[in-house]
Amino acid sequence: MVLFPTKLTSFELIKKTRKEFEQMDFKDLDIDTVPVVYIQLDKKNLYVGKSTDIYGRFSAHLKDISKTFTEIIIIKSDLFNESSIKHIETLLIDYLLADSKFNLLNKIKGQNIHSYNGIEDVNNMFVKIWDKLIEEGIASEQLKEIHNKFIYKYSPFKVLSANQIEVCQDILAAMLTTSESRHLITGDPGTGKTIVLTNILYALVYDQTTGKDREGLDREEVALIIPQNHSLSSYKDLIRKVGLHGITVLSPSQFIKKAKGKDDKFKYVFVDEAHRLKQYFGKQARDLKHLITADGHTTELELISDYAYHLTVVYDQYQTIRPADIDTAHFKQLTVDYKKHILRKQFRLKSGDQYLAWLRKYLQIADDVAVYEKGLLKGYEFKVMDSISELYEAIKKLNNDYELCRVVAGYSWEWATQKDENLHDITDPVTGDEFKWNSKTKGWINKENSVEEIGCIHTTQGADLNFVGVIFGEEIDCDYAGEEDGSYDLNKAKIKVNPEKYKDRNGLPIKGTDLNNEELNSYIKRIYYVLLSRGINGCYVYATNPNMQKYLKGIVSISQ
Repeated sequence: MVLFPTKLTSFELIKKTRKEFEQMDFKDLDIDTVPVVYIQLDKKNLYVGKSTDIYGRFSAHLKDISKTFTEIIIIKSDLFNESSIKHIETLLIDYLLADSKFNLLNKIKGQNIHSYNGIEDVNNMFVKIWDKLIEEGIASEQLKEIHNKFIYKYSPFKVLSANQIEVCQDILAAMLTTSESRHLITGDPGTGKTIVLTNILYALVYDQTTGKDREGLDREEVALIIPQNHSLSSYKDLIRKVGLHGITVLSPSQFIKKAKGKDDKFKYVFVDEAHRLKQYFGKQARDLKHLITADGHTTELELISDYAYHLTVVYDQYQTIRPADIDTAHFKQLTVDYKKHILRKQFRLKSGDQYLAWLRKYLQIADDVAVYEKGLLKGYEFKVMDSISELYEAIKKLNNDYELCRVVAGYSWEWATQKDENLHDITDPVTGDEFKWNSKTKGWINKENSVEEIGCIHTTQGADLNFVGVIFGEEIDCDYAGEEDGSYDLNKAKIKVNPEKYKDRNGLPIKGTDLNNEELNSYIKRIYYVLLSRGINGCYVYATNPNMQKYLKGIVSISQ
């Protein structure tokens, strides 16, 4: 038994064996009929629970043939009550799943935690509990490391908001009580669209009342579609680790090919990041053959819908960034009869709900929400740097402190190192320092050397970073309307693009089809919107174009 005497974080860790609980006539009065949290484990598996009658609870566990535990760790504290043990149980389920040292057997999510008297004390206590679990060999990774993991961020064991719960319940009810349904989940980056999706998937497979597999459900009839290849392996790993193995996880083209070979449609289909689903685009004809039909072309959304009884798609209209992505207007037309579910509250960015509307306003994407500039960036580390080198060094330093901090850039430089790694791609116009693009695309964010490189949009969309550094390339510029006193009116500035400086061949509309570069202008501004919304704690920027650099400094100065 170990005691931490500090009042606000004091707890006991008591070790028991299975044999001790098999001898029910010998009860430990220290743990009998008091609120406790427990961890059962054997060599490979663990199970987390809570109880105010642990001996009564374990009489059921001992009869369960799936529970092969040999050891029990019991966590007890004088601070514990019904609320706090629910809280600790939920935290342990979430973190031990992401830690991955043991296979987590829990099939019912932890409970939603509402504010209660002493919640901060329990949060402080949990840090000490976790350190002790590492010492005991039950956990292996520090909390800071776990916070950066994909499985932790998108785990279906996450506590949801009332809005998120309502969306999950609404969609799940439709899938379980009707023969066919169509759902569209929308919301800004950071509103929890992916977490809602994983929660629906989990609740579909596991009955959350019993914790058992849902009766009559065949996992092979459930498919999760991920349009972004760089994220596909992360989703597959998540699905496997949370006990959803057997569910089909594929790219859109892989799913369409598989579905064509089936006798019947998939029963339940989910699409994350649906703004990256494809329409036919001549420049990428070789990769989009599956969209050719007898009388023309179709879209991936239409084909996926043809092969699904129940379809749920997650979509952000401001993240369509290439001509091959389904046009926003066409996407809205295709989903006009879908049931709409809007997620509104921002959970990821410490900048608050208004930051994304601020980005849309000053990137001139949309002016859909009133923005009150003064103080908007307070509490969020948004800085305009004076060179690529300064930005790069700042992000590297932050990465040493926080991990998962990366530099990214607009696609304004050729990818020379793709053919010869001895070359360089990007030169700082101020210092002359040389830098390289991402050496890989798939999984680049988590590669060991990615902090040494500069990522592009195709490595970053959909990712969360602690801090992001964004380099504006020469493909984006800004025209100012000068005033008589020599100053500039930010509201009269006009963002424009330079097609000759944009190096993403598949990102350029077909020559002669884009009047006044309006389509390209839209794509490039949306790319920067995505890049600038990746940083949870802050965003550092630098523009190689002097006018754009001046514009960035201007909008930041009025918003701090």
